[in-house]
Amino acid sequence: MTLNTFDQWVQASPDGVVLLEGRRDIPADAALKATQVAALLASRYLQLRFRSGNAEGADAAFSDGVAQVDSQRLQIITPYPGHRKSAQYPGATYVSPEDLSDEQKRSMMELTVTATPRNAGLVKQADKPGRAGAKAAYLIRDTMKVAGFSDEFPKPICALFYVDPTDPMAGGTGHTVRVCEQAGIPAVFQDAWALWI
Repeated sequence: MTLNTFDQWVQASPDGVVLLEGRRDIPADAALKATQVAALLASRYLQLRFRSGNAEGADAAFSDGVAQVDSQRLQIITPYPGHRKSAQYPGATYVSPEDLSDEQKRSMMELTVTATPRNAGLVKQADKPGRAGAKAAYLIRDTMKVAGFSDEFPKPICALFYVDPTDPMAGGTGHTVRVCEQAGIPAVFQDAWALWI
């Protein structure tokens, strides 16, 4: 995947959304590159919007880059309202599963289980108190980032991920990659996007 290929995708959807995210555990040099790439894309493609999940690590590194250019083009999907409130970006749009209609939420739950069937029992705990309910909210949030749920929050045209190079499909990041695959959204890992700068 090259920047020229990315450019072709943007030409087809100049006001589309690009998902930027990945692991919480990211080396400092990779975090710097994520910030630089996000700033490059935000300054090069002035109509693009960018979506992330408000987590520490890769999400924050990418979002910092967009915010350096225009934080109003950031869409942040959180697992619950007020998540990491102290790290919010002025002008960014924040939503969570609580903003979905009942029908939309059921759809996100179904897509979540389809992408990662082993989490079916956990997803049933959504909206329940305790650790299992919280984990379910994070998974549903990850699915929301990819699936889209309104005109303002459509499916992304592509997704840039910082993944575990030894196991790209691990954890919540791997779940989000699988949702991208089932939605037909191209996923670009750091071995490609890090070369764009």
